[in-house]
Amino acid sequence: MRDKIIRWGILAVGNIAGTFAEALQDAPGSVLHAAAGRDIGRAEAFAQKHGAQRCYGCYQALLADSEVDAVYIATIHPLHLEWILHALHAGKHVLCENPLTMNLREAKRAQKVASAKGRLLREAFMYHHHPQIQQVVDLVSSGVLGRVQMIESSFCFNAGSNLDSRLLSKALGGGGILDVGCYPLSAARLIAGRAQGRLFSEPLELKAVGHLGVQEKVDLWSTAVLRFEGDVLAKLTCSIQSQEESTLRIFGERGELSMGSPWCAAGQIQLKRDQEQSVEVFEPDTGKHFYAYEIEAFANELRGQPIGPQAVGMRFDDTLGNMRALDWWRSEIGLGYEADRVR
Repeated sequence: MRDKIIRWGILAVGNIAGTFAEALQDAPGSVLHAAAGRDIGRAEAFAQKHGAQRCYGCYQALLADSEVDAVYIATIHPLHLEWILHALHAGKHVLCENPLTMNLREAKRAQKVASAKGRLLREAFMYHHHPQIQQVVDLVSSGVLGRVQMIESSFCFNAGSNLDSRLLSKALGGGGILDVGCYPLSAARLIAGRAQGRLFSEPLELKAVGHLGVQEKVDLWSTAVLRFEGDVLAKLTCSIQSQEESTLRIFGERGELSMGSPWCAAGQIQLKRDQEQSVEVFEPDTGKHFYAYEIEAFANELRGQPIGPQAVGMRFDDTLGNMRALDWWRSEIGLGYEADRVR
């Protein structure tokens, strides 16, 4: 597959799938071959809009298409594991939206099947592949901040009040921690690790509080504090009921590094040094669609080009670490899902 064009199938045709399809047009070596939805009319409209050669009214039909090399899974969270396993058993490579699964146990099961089938399985964390976050990591690793002491990170937005929406329905995997808390958590693990000369780090302590909606019974907003090796502390906030600025700020003994709009890699990086009055500004990379970088990284792995030793990328052991910490965060506020029941 070294020089082969990667033919993608998109499984589910919601908003995030549309964003991914747009990015495929900006990712050389990848094409949108097919799309599948549970409503054939929506699948046809999606295929026509994004130039897919084929469309299907059920997911299994897409997986039966022998010309599909890789599948992008864009279903609601509770269906991720089911369709990861179906896709792997159908011989497809899989890129699945975050969070990869509902919990660590499910992620390990998916990993086991991927390994047995000899197929690539990766979690789609777009920002984790973008040159903008690579620049942040490189600055931290360079020692420009000195010893890293604290990290502040947040992802907040207002999902409205429709109790039937996937964001507010417990049965559909709703809640802030799984949907958006996974971003600041992954960033904190990434930065805390690079501050210690490693790819990422796992929390030694995690304490959290959160508000569970009376009707929704999912977390509407929550804050966690973590301690990593080297006494690097992190404060993480997520919310699906408040329109707050999403941030990533890193504080060290010699200055502060901040990044605006970190989860879509669209903001400036600002470096403030304690000894200087001026602020050094790094403009965002606008060379291509911001989702194209993760598509190219996945395709490169399929072609035998592993993630570089210092590249941010999204390795599977990183996914497992994030799932483990997400389980911990949820347990702190008493939030469980059907998928957490031992079977």
